[in-house]
Amino acid sequence: MADNNGIKFLQYYSQKLKSFFLSKDILSFLLFLVLSSAFWFVHALGKERETHITVPIRYTGMPLNIAVTNSPPTEISLNIKDQGIRLLDYANKQMAPLVIDVNKVFARKGVFLITSDQLNSTIRGYLKPTTTVLAVRPDSIYIRYEKLCTKTLPINFSSKIGLAHQYMLSDRIVLEPNKVTVFGPKKTLDSLKYISTEFLEEKNLNDTAYFQVKLKPIKHVHFSVKKTKVSVFVEPFTERKVQISIVTLNCPDNLSIRTFPAFVNATYTVGLSRFNILSPSDIQVYLDYNELKLSKQTKQALKIKNNTSHISNIRIVPQEVEFILEQK
Repeated sequence: MADNNGIKFLQYYSQKLKSFFLSKDILSFLLFLVLSSAFWFVHALGKERETHITVPIRYTGMPLNIAVTNSPPTEISLNIKDQGIRLLDYANKQMAPLVIDVNKVFARKGVFLITSDQLNSTIRGYLKPTTTVLAVRPDSIYIRYEKLCTKTLPINFSSKIGLAHQYMLSDRIVLEPNKVTVFGPKKTLDSLKYISTEFLEEKNLNDTAYFQVKLKPIKHVHFSVKKTKVSVFVEPFTERKVQISIVTLNCPDNLSIRTFPAFVNATYTVGLSRFNILSPSDIQVYLDYNELKLSKQTKQALKIKNNTSHISNIRIVPQEVEFILEQK
């Protein structure tokens, strides 16, 4: 029974409040209140006002062989004056950095001063023409610096490249650039022999691929470039069989070496694009006289020398041959 009385009480007063706020007098009052607030807001925006803003700083033009030894400010505080509506633009958006160009002729060691006049000139170009600057903090900027040593080093590609089945590298991996100029303290540069890339791992490559690989950063060292283009040339491979003559090395002029047989059958792996390309100097099958003269055997194992990068997995038959030494 008490619950029913409570519900009726709430319904009664809810109806009363609804009737009150929907009456003509109250609606008129609310309308005039909104209009007067809007007129006051517009009037306030037209007046000049003061405010405080904080602007981030970005320094440009610093040579790579210069190291800053202090901590220049990363933001600047401005007290400014303008019409309220214009000040809203500063308050309602993410402030873009104030760009300060520090490109100049640097001595071996010293201080670079951005004066208050230079700073104010940069700030005036940053703000709206109607905005007045009342105060700047800091009003000038000191940049302490020293020159770094320079050295050019090769780039070492750090990677693990996996190829798909029946595919091979058709040429050496190419880096562009393959060298980098580095700037840093002399003691640090003297310890460096090369600059490594960040580690790259690729699996099952079945076509030529290109990668942009970043150089691995080194503390207190700057690079002339931050990354290198890596070209990995991949193609399907097949096997080829050829006959190759056996040659002898280090044989005296008064002797000749005859082998039985005089040639071998060679099988090797090669990319499809180079299947029909084989120079006589690409694969060398040979006997070395310096080893033969010490041997008491009439048979000697042959040696293989691969003089090219596009041929791999060379096998020969036979692997050893009989020989005789003949006086010329």
